[in-house]
Amino acid sequence: MSRRPPIPRAALTCVLALVAVAAGGASQQAPPAPTAAAPVSFDRYHTPQEIVAAVQAYAKIHLGRAAVHTIATSPAGLDVVVLEIGPDVAAKTRTSPAVLVVANAEGTVPLASEAALALADLLFNRPEMTKELTWFIVPALNPDASRRYFGKPLVADARNGSVYNDDMDDQADEDGPDDLNGDGVISQMRVKDPSGEWMPVEGDPRLLKRAEASKGEKGVYRLYTEGLDNDGDGTYNEDPAGGVDIGVTFPHLFHPFASEAGPWPGHEPETFGLMKFAVDHPEIAMAVTFGSSNFCLNPPRGGRQGSADFTAIKIPEDIAKRFGADPNRTYSMQEILDMVRPMVPAGFEINESMISSFLGLGAVVNPLEDDLKFYRELSDRYKEFLKAAKLDAKRLDPAPDKDGSFELWAYYHLGVPSFSMDFWTLPVAEEPKAEPSGITADTLEGMSSDAFLALGEDKLAAFLKEVGAPPNVSAKMLMDGVKSGRMTPKQMAGMLRQMPKPKDTSGGDPKLRALVAFSDKTFGGKGYLAWTPFTHPTLGEVEIGGAAPFADTTPPASMIAPLVTGQVPWVLQLADALPHVRILKTDVAAKGAGVYALTVWVENRGYLPFPTAMGKRDMHAPPAVATVKGAGVTLLSGLERTPIKEIGGHAAVKLQWLLQADKPATVDVTLASPTAWGDAATVRLGGAQ
Repeated sequence: MSRRPPIPRAALTCVLALVAVAAGGASQQAPPAPTAAAPVSFDRYHTPQEIVAAVQAYAKIHLGRAAVHTIATSPAGLDVVVLEIGPDVAAKTRTSPAVLVVANAEGTVPLASEAALALADLLFNRPEMTKELTWFIVPALNPDASRRYFGKPLVADARNGSVYNDDMDDQADEDGPDDLNGDGVISQMRVKDPSGEWMPVEGDPRLLKRAEASKGEKGVYRLYTEGLDNDGDGTYNEDPAGGVDIGVTFPHLFHPFASEAGPWPGHEPETFGLMKFAVDHPEIAMAVTFGSSNFCLNPPRGGRQGSADFTAIKIPEDIAKRFGADPNRTYSMQEILDMVRPMVPAGFEINESMISSFLGLGAVVNPLEDDLKFYRELSDRYKEFLKAAKLDAKRLDPAPDKDGSFELWAYYHLGVPSFSMDFWTLPVAEEPKAEPSGITADTLEGMSSDAFLALGEDKLAAFLKEVGAPPNVSAKMLMDGVKSGRMTPKQMAGMLRQMPKPKDTSGGDPKLRALVAFSDKTFGGKGYLAWTPFTHPTLGEVEIGGAAPFADTTPPASMIAPLVTGQVPWVLQLADALPHVRILKTDVAAKGAGVYALTVWVENRGYLPFPTAMGKRDMHAPPAVATVKGAGVTLLSGLERTPIKEIGGHAAVKLQWLLQADKPATVDVTLASPTAWGDAATVRLGGAQ
């Protein structure tokens, strides 16, 4: 990256003053706020309060280009804010489409919030991306959970600060984890138990795997979160402080009886505030989620089992009589549409969504194939983008999307293209691939001493590693033994046949193996803690250790800058794919007696369709409207305001009107869409064209 220019002293003084105001005049020194020349430094993670102060400072520095909207206050009293960047900040009416970016709804992915700040920084340095497009950025949707990354003891918990009685006893939040060994981290406890489900991985006893009885394996440990049975009910850490995971509180596929999801979708102020904001802004044309899933890399998954089979729908008897249908047979959705359409009034459009609602068939639970086409294409482009940015190293797959997530709600309910990005997962733990030695018991059997010594120390060392020899046996030791005559290659062959097979380092969770490898190589062992003995007041002798909180989602601070600045620009490419409607061509044909046929071709010059197939189905996305007006002009056929409900990507539709004008006149054709821009043209009726 190129070196940034120095910050003028006056500008720096102004920025520091703004941060002090945003922090409420706290006595401790506030972190530097962003400026146009020197944004938030991506060399550390920022607390929720620092994030709010940063976006407020951005808005003050970029007056007229940016604004901050507070959409909720969390149960713990932290603000949830939206940073708006774009042309409509000071406008009374909005004329530009918008992209809504929501970060860290889970509260356990601090890197997502840093990416949101990096996006803001990028947009302020790319004014062409905000000239005709609005950006709404929510940098920390779940501040209660995200603040835990900065607290002690360190614990990863996606739930916000609302009170919830998880164990349904007479107290709430009374039995959470405890830092028993005082290391400032909540990890795990493993306890030897004949009825345990877990056993150590043979090649690395730090790792545990679930014993499989079918393979003759027997568990030796039970696992607990580090802590005590504070309420004495025989269960450990079952009612920690905190209530609801904001990442699973949206309506689509909401789980009503899951304690972490709350009593109903949108119940929490953070969720309700965001949903209301989205509905209040019909200009939102795209949603992007920064978190743990990645629709850019892996298109939205299908295969969910819905409550109805849309290829075999049975019509209730009372409705079947009205339709002239047979209640004893099943119909496809297309058959029902063909049956109903002749019955509806002229000009009224019936679609699958209406039929599904009328018959109570339940929600659509899988992405529509027409939408998956552009998801797959953009996924291929994204992989090429990562390759060009040298960020395509082999890593663990991103987490799948969760039921009740924002990214699913945005696609299925708002009907807009919904993308998600995760920015980092653990590198795959790869075993070092050594060149095989080619030495076996059979080759040693007939080998002379000179031939053995000619193998060399490197090849013999590889051979010892292959057979799992003890660390105290070296290649030099074998060579010295053969040179002195104390050992022959034939004797070694006999010993080799009696040795146990090398320990199997496979087994266990690949994610834990990756975590251990990354912890050893990069985290200095702090990502996966060594198991250390501890005397527990009720469990007796235990060992405390295992995976450290956040270690699998949050890379070291030194990795923040290359990860976010390398990947965030992809969001701009997604925005470039938005549908963009315009008037491609107009044509006027005189029919005689002052009558004219007006033809207008409207084009979507964007890559993405207008709207998505899901948007067409749920009818949330507003149509584009073509308006025809002219003084002294009478409309003979067609509508003055003609809705355009769909145009494919890089496609066009033809509109026609029949107009009458007794003398030469001009007609204004206006094309308007809150989510796909618009256009205007003027045509003449009569006289010189």
